Amino acid sequence: MQDNSNISFSGAFSYSLDSKCRLSIPAKYRKSLDPGNNGMMVLVKGFDGELMVYPLKNWLVVENELRSLNSIKRRNRNFVRTILKTASHIPIDSHGRIAIPETLLNFAHIEKNVTIIGMINRLELWNPEILAQYEAEQTDNDSRIFEDLANDISF
Repeated sequence: MQDNSNISFSGAFSYSLDSKCRLSIPAKYRKSLDPGNNGMMVLVKGFDGELMVYPLKNWLVVENELRSLNSIKRRNRNFVRTILKTASHIPIDSHGRIAIPETLLNFAHIEKNVTIIGMINRLELWNPEILAQYEAEQTDNDSRIFEDLANDISF
């Protein structure tokens, strides 16, 4: 049996939604998903206009982090509420697809084409045009920011 506990998502893929708003998970990722995810992914709104997709086991780690925030603090409650109110548990069908709720598609302005980006513990789903615009806006700051971050990690 394959050990999938250390799966790391990376790479970028261009896919399209089908007529029922289903998206195929790239085979590279499907083959390495842990059976402990029970064929389930969790979709939430991202912070930059994208959708974030977590395998269930990875999402449970996020939930534990959210649970650890002190709920007496208003900003913590608001943050947790903002994340959890959009969370949708979506089964992966027998063809490796997930059906994306219309509210999440509208949030990310995804109509047909989708760029899927591996982000270590999750996937990001982007409207390709919005991603290109976002990346163009970030380019000016990237060199300085990346240099600062490189000091914080062994790269």
